[in-house]
Amino acid sequence: MIVPGDVAGKHEVTKSNHTRVLDLLSKQRVNANDNSKTLYAQLKETAAKLDIKEEIPRVCRLQTARNNVPDSTEEEYYRRAVYVPYLDDFCTSLKERFESHKETVESLQHILPEFCTKTDFYSLEAAFNFYEEHLSQKEVVQSEFMSWKEKWSQEKSENLPKTAISSLEKCDKTFFPNIYILLKLLAVVPVSVATVERSFSSLRRLKTYLRNTTSESRLNGLALLSIHRDIKIRDEEVLYKFASVPRNLVFVL
Repeated sequence: MIVPGDVAGKHEVTKSNHTRVLDLLSKQRVNANDNSKTLYAQLKETAAKLDIKEEIPRVCRLQTARNNVPDSTEEEYYRRAVYVPYLDDFCTSLKERFESHKETVESLQHILPEFCTKTDFYSLEAAFNFYEEHLSQKEVVQSEFMSWKEKWSQEKSENLPKTAISSLEKCDKTFFPNIYILLKLLAVVPVSVATVERSFSSLRRLKTYLRNTTSESRLNGLALLSIHRDIKIRDEEVLYKFASVPRNLVFVL
């Protein structure tokens, strides 16, 4: 899991870069005809250089399993069958991934000294409601927030911590236990695939690459190599480990 404390605490990121991406994709969707023609012209140039013929899939006589895509040209076919569905699916995925937690994350950022000095506890309520089971009673958290706000109101703006990590380092866990918890939660908001999901993604890739049956121990070993590929392994160590297993093989090092 990527945990960029310097990113998670920034207003511009939590405010939603994904909204800008959605706006851009929505404009492309509205102008799909013109954008598709431009893109298709570029693809034709690349295909010509690679000696790839311009073709479309065959048309089904009996449309039992799928409908034929209505088209008059190759460009229209790929626009309707690939370009537009891809944009729609991408926009839907972005909305499902971010919109459900957008309000919580935007609320959570107000715990940062950079923002808490300019707002009140009301701005933090959405985050409190979401993480209520991990915090004290609302009145306690509200009182703690006011003390936290007062603490940073005395500082110059250039001295205020700008990120969750730097704020966490300046937060006394004894005096601000709930603020400390909220800052920890903000610091570990994932911006990519969670670590626990990497094993499933790696296994899926391995099975796709191998395309054959393999033992569980071998598959586990390959998965570990794929997941932890940043760890350097010496060839001598691999050969020694392999040679230590009783086999009728002779290695010359």
